[in-house]
Amino acid sequence: MGKGVNKIDIATNEVNAKVLSRSGNRICVEAGKLIWFKVSEWMSGTTDVDKKKGTIWIRQDYTREMIINKKEIGPSQIYGYAFEKKECGASAYYYIESTLFGNRDTKNNTGLYVKGFSPALLVSSKWSLQNGGEDQRARKFSFGENVFLGLETEGLNQQTLTIEVYRLNNEVTFGKVAGRVFDRNYDPTKDDEQTKVFQKQAKVIQGEVNTEFTIQPSWKKGTEDNLFYVKVKDGNSYVQDNKKQIIHGRYLKVKNNIVPIKQNMVTLTNNAPVKVGAADKEVKVNHLCTYKQINIEDNGETFEVFREGQTTFKKTSPVVQYTTAKVHFNFDKSDIRSEARDTLKYLLDFLLYNQHLDMTLSGHADDRGTLDYNQALSERRAQAVKDFFSKGGLDKNRIKTRGYGEVSPIASGKTEEAYKKNRRVEIEFSYIEYNQNALFYEMIAPDANKMKEITVNVLNRSDKGCFRKEKHNKNIIYVNETDSKDLVPKTGNSIKQIVFSQQSAFPKNYVLLLGKFLNPISKIYYQFAFHINSCAYYADKEKATLEVRVYPDVVWIGHFQYNGEETVMPYYFHKQNFVLEQGISDVLNELKETTFYKIYRLIPANFIVEHTLLKYIESQAKSYFYGIHTYHNRTVEKAGQELSLSGTQTNLIKQTQYTRFAAAAVIYGFVVVGIIIDLLMIYLTRGKNISTKLEKFAKMARKAESILKKMNDAGVELIPPAIAVNAGMYYQKQKNGKLALVYEANIKADPLVAVNFKKEFDLIKLITKTIDGIKGAVHPKGTEKKLKENRENSSKIEQYFEKLGTSVKGEISVRGDIMFEQNIKYNFLTNSYSFVDKLGNLVASAQNESIIKEQISFEAKIQGEFKLMFKFNPLQAKVEGKIDIELSGGVGVKLKYGVNVIEGKGLFIEKILYCSGIEGKYKGSLIGTSIFGTSKIETNDGKPTPFTLVEPFEVKLYEIQLFKS
Repeated sequence: MGKGVNKIDIATNEVNAKVLSRSGNRICVEAGKLIWFKVSEWMSGTTDVDKKKGTIWIRQDYTREMIINKKEIGPSQIYGYAFEKKECGASAYYYIESTLFGNRDTKNNTGLYVKGFSPALLVSSKWSLQNGGEDQRARKFSFGENVFLGLETEGLNQQTLTIEVYRLNNEVTFGKVAGRVFDRNYDPTKDDEQTKVFQKQAKVIQGEVNTEFTIQPSWKKGTEDNLFYVKVKDGNSYVQDNKKQIIHGRYLKVKNNIVPIKQNMVTLTNNAPVKVGAADKEVKVNHLCTYKQINIEDNGETFEVFREGQTTFKKTSPVVQYTTAKVHFNFDKSDIRSEARDTLKYLLDFLLYNQHLDMTLSGHADDRGTLDYNQALSERRAQAVKDFFSKGGLDKNRIKTRGYGEVSPIASGKTEEAYKKNRRVEIEFSYIEYNQNALFYEMIAPDANKMKEITVNVLNRSDKGCFRKEKHNKNIIYVNETDSKDLVPKTGNSIKQIVFSQQSAFPKNYVLLLGKFLNPISKIYYQFAFHINSCAYYADKEKATLEVRVYPDVVWIGHFQYNGEETVMPYYFHKQNFVLEQGISDVLNELKETTFYKIYRLIPANFIVEHTLLKYIESQAKSYFYGIHTYHNRTVEKAGQELSLSGTQTNLIKQTQYTRFAAAAVIYGFVVVGIIIDLLMIYLTRGKNISTKLEKFAKMARKAESILKKMNDAGVELIPPAIAVNAGMYYQKQKNGKLALVYEANIKADPLVAVNFKKEFDLIKLITKTIDGIKGAVHPKGTEKKLKENRENSSKIEQYFEKLGTSVKGEISVRGDIMFEQNIKYNFLTNSYSFVDKLGNLVASAQNESIIKEQISFEAKIQGEFKLMFKFNPLQAKVEGKIDIELSGGVGVKLKYGVNVIEGKGLFIEKILYCSGIEGKYKGSLIGTSIFGTSKIETNDGKPTPFTLVEPFEVKLYEIQLFKS
């Protein structure tokens, strides 16, 4: 009961090259496309464990004597091959089989005979001085010299062709070609005397014909230069080139000169070109000194960092290596010794996987015996090694042999030890090693006081086929830490390593560490390098294979709250409890000047006086709470899971004066938001003198008995804002194993602002007002044209009612509130935002912008006798084309988020207050007066005239910068 592969077949579930014909185990497919094969039947003794080991696929020539190449693939994988056009031919079958153990099955037909099809074509031709040499068509040869003819073909592989050599007739007269000299398709060979000087058959090997012959003096005609060309016949048909010509090799030029013949080649030989020399860097070497996979066990999870055939390297640097292996012989013998066979099998296995590598075999003898005898003996020894390789399936055309006799000893003296060393064959070849840029794995870990353990696993590692002088060792991994020059060897392919982050002085040096968090080009990680070297990957032992980059597990947390009740809101980062500071009176005096200047520039000076503003800030600041904390040496969460805050908590507000100043600056920003919202009320009441409004508000804020604050002088009922912001910055491992720097902010406003008031207005005065009185206010995009038209109408309406000497009274009411709660995360790795709208009242209108749906609405009504002339229809306002709002008019807030590390802003949140405005239509007639008396002139052509009661505008509020550098 045997084990192994019993049959293979086409993997029909794959996208395959077209099968042109099939008869039994013989298949013909189209060239240039992959045909996929699978194991279709196993021998009865094959176990499931055997099947999971993977298979080795062998492609051989038709005779099954020469192995073209071997390829090892993993379990459940399929083998694919695409025939090159030069490999195709009517009889150019290849035998493909699969094996568990790497050996060919010479007794059974477990494989398939497969060939490719491509139309017959002669691709190129050349005349050379040596086999495979450069084209010498420009050179003039002499009769008696030897020349090599090289032909490249498609669709003719393994075919036996007839090569015909012709001399071009140089006696063509004008009369013979009259009428055709201007024919662009005219071929002078058609008027040739058909002087065939040479003919012989040759076989196409791997799409090539390479043959040598002597230019015979008998071919010479006349005293001028002679030109020769060839025709190539496949059966009874001449082979064409891509221009459909049958004349090839134009022309071999031979001058009127005869030289002595050195070696008379009167029969056509055909040899594939031998290309012994440096290995081609463009051809991938399949090394046996390799490994298949590297993974890391971290935090109870396994992460793959390398898998052969799937990992893409940023850069691969091939390096040519030259190697020499030796086998020794008994005295006066050319038989291969048993211990030498092991060395040759070892080399043969490597070369069968890399059929593009060529070699030179140099035979040697000791100095006992004559020179001639030792020369022949050395040649026999080289040939014996060549025969061993060719019988093992290696292409003999890849092997060049030569004998040196006794002239190149490696040991001097007349001792038996010296004789043993000199009786040898040296096997010389070059191969390619590969060096890549190091892979890196990023992780989070505590500092050296707590540390963390990871395991690095290297799977299916082998050092077989390593030809280096200092060989790679499959059982050793070298480890190096940051700033250390020592490479510490560790035995085995599954090694444990203690790792830690670069934060041992934290929190004392928190300013330095925070700066590294905020600077994208700073090196914040601590590095452990693993040297896992092989010929296939990372051949240079001095270069690391894998860098484990360990990032700090610090979570930076900030809290900022404003509450008119002067009590802390239970709104904390990830629902953890934190101690928050209240007010900023202890740092106010130190920052007062610069802060006042910053705020004062934002506000119209005619409304707010300096001493009033400062009193307002001082009073309002008592309603603010803030805190800056960190967690470190945490129990780190698994990849893709919720952030863990199990670790050491530190209150940074208690650490230095710097953090208190930074927190105070943010609080000033919140105060400014409140002030600008108040300015909206000033605009809506159209300039009523309320210079003492803020001072009165500030006095009321100290009482904190009620949420509602009455502002009787302005007729406004205002609910002060209750705003809570908490934010975090931290490194976190994503589900895919990659590490990301995450900025997170949670914002809650309940409300941001709430207002309820009614105010009488004079429509005629109101419609001519603009937004010039609001600092920083701008019209939304796309509204200017309509506003200009409405202003002209408003001016006409104003002029008309002034002539009438009457006013139009109305009432404007403003009511509603703005509240929201939102979680925002910015992933620095993917440069993306994510939003969680906890109250369901936000519209994500862009990648980094939200608009609050619940608006503060305001509407206007006309009183008295003109009531029917004015109508305020619901508007459909658009905020930058992002959201439609159906109301009479509205006030809303847009929240914009961003990350700007270059300018040092970190994560910033920008609030923009916008007003949709109120538009009305005047439906009455405007009657004009002339020198002829009063006459009815409808200036609006009898159509309702649109006008603007309140212009739309936007005001940029304060920009809050979290984790500012």
